[in-house]
Amino acid sequence: MMQLKHTALDIVAGEGNGVGVLFEAPPQGNPRISEAHADELAALCDQIRLRIQTVESITCSPHRVGHHSCVAVRLAGAKASVNLLLTLTGTLRWPTPQDYAQAPRWYINLPDAVDAVYLVTQLAKYSKTSEQKIS
Repeated sequence: MMQLKHTALDIVAGEGNGVGVLFEAPPQGNPRISEAHADELAALCDQIRLRIQTVESITCSPHRVGHHSCVAVRLAGAKASVNLLLTLTGTLRWPTPQDYAQAPRWYINLPDAVDAVYLVTQLAKYSKTSEQKIS
């Protein structure tokens, strides 16, 4: 059985962490996310909750699109599913309200692999606690 070290996520004041990443990952202590990014993460989780009340499974498929490493993430519920494409581009981009309303797959650009791992970890946490907001 594979296990990832799962620690609490600390939310820190401010718009961003100033280093261009979604999650700060200090060698000692918990990962940190800014309030602004925590709000975007909560919005993503709210959109998932609107489509699938309870996440029954999460499937991750790593692959490459062009020169970018990606992880296709499928969150499946009893009657619906949500598809995300996490792409490592060196920049951060969240889905827009229009993406949430119309796109069949939501694209999230991430600065690096640490952000992809922590984002998937937070989505897995959501699947276990779908009644609570992720933060």
